[in-house]
Amino acid sequence: MNCLKLLTIFFTLNVSLLAATEFTICSYNCGGLSDHYDYLCAASWEKLMQERYIAEPEAMALNEKIQKVALKLLFSSDSIDKNIAQQEWEQKGYQERFEYLTSAPTERKSPNKIWHEKAKSMITAYNVRPIVVSDAKVNHMLDEHLSDVSKTPNASKQEQLQEGWYLMATRIFANHLNYDIICLQEADYLTSSMFPENYEVSFSKSARLNGIAWNKERFELVVPIEEIQDKVFVVQLRDKESAKTILIASGHLTGCDPYHSKKNPKTGISDAEAGDRELQAIVDILDSQEADLMIIGMDSNVTSLHPRMKILKNAGYMIDYENYIEPTCTNPYQVLNTRIDWIALKSPVQGVSITNIPVLSIGLNNIQTNISDHKPIAAKIDYNIQFYN
Repeated sequence: MNCLKLLTIFFTLNVSLLAATEFTICSYNCGGLSDHYDYLCAASWEKLMQERYIAEPEAMALNEKIQKVALKLLFSSDSIDKNIAQQEWEQKGYQERFEYLTSAPTERKSPNKIWHEKAKSMITAYNVRPIVVSDAKVNHMLDEHLSDVSKTPNASKQEQLQEGWYLMATRIFANHLNYDIICLQEADYLTSSMFPENYEVSFSKSARLNGIAWNKERFELVVPIEEIQDKVFVVQLRDKESAKTILIASGHLTGCDPYHSKKNPKTGISDAEAGDRELQAIVDILDSQEADLMIIGMDSNVTSLHPRMKILKNAGYMIDYENYIEPTCTNPYQVLNTRIDWIALKSPVQGVSITNIPVLSIGLNNIQTNISDHKPIAAKIDYNIQFYN
């Protein structure tokens, strides 16, 4: 039977056709603290975390392993997969071991005590100005790099920082974050001029803390939806290839202990309450709109073990828990690498999936390739377009 006859029979039977399509999305906290504190802090963590991974390789590997298993326990929809993860969790005593690994450096036997003290001696606290980096090697690394990227002779350190940061940001968006959609947090220093011409960029009106950029050859803006207390920015896009509507939220949630929810003994209020409300507000806003896909790219300020992540699970969001679960930030208190940045997906349409993509060319705490103390994350979204006779 030839192809023409097969097609004739196919359409006569009124059978639907499915065509798969995909796009990529990135989320990046760009390090917006004044005087480029986040960038200077990352330079300190680059040296300190290298020392810790050399001194405690087994503990650092265990830290990452436990976070991966916790993510699978929460988001896996496969009962067998989930049972295997639960058995591993219980048999290897991950709960107790993780509590020890992440214990406060103020506790007498905390493994983080010595590293916390080293961190304090390397750079002033985030709320102290002027910023002082006390480590000679870190200062040498910074001076060398900034002199390479700064084109102004005899510029001050602050001028070199500003000029170097702008140049690096422009190169990052032109050469390394070529994703269809980019969610931006702490975007204070960013301007649309830093992005290639094929991108449209929209920032939140309040202090421009959040933004979203998209490839305008592939997507078009339908409408900006809402921003929430300087914490979240939401837009609705239309995919020109499939005509699907996509709600995108870029959020930077209020911080707390990234591992545990802690209640104030006097007030009974959890340190996570503000950020939890913000995430629930994102979920509610997206649910109030009609769309084929809903995506949240955010700095959640919590790891996979924190109860805040259950808000996403309970709202029906998916997170890829199998592929490339890289740490995205160094927690400055326990001085541990953690993943607190996430891309979550929800859709009423069947056949939708999310797969993490490693951002190989931008390193965590790498002052030559990164403008922030966060590492960007990325994912591929696959879905089907259905055609009917």
